[in-house]
Amino acid sequence: MPDTAPKPRLTRNTKIVLVLIALIVWTALAGNWSSKGCNLVPQSYFLVISNGTPDSNEGCEDEPSGPAYTDDYRS
Repeated sequence: MPDTAPKPRLTRNTKIVLVLIALIVWTALAGNWSSKGCNLVPQSYFLVISNGTPDSNEGCEDEPSGPAYTDDYRS
């Protein structure tokens, strides 16, 4: 009798590769915020989730408590 059990859609290795690709893309996008004056970890990663990529007028300005997000950024 043939084996009729359903095969998993994604293998374990495929899932690992997809997660690594997602992390690489997320880091590349966070780098865009980092070049606008934001801390890479965790601020830039959070800004990728909340705002996507920065526009020309978005970035972080130095504050006494550290860089803070602004939508009126002047590079």
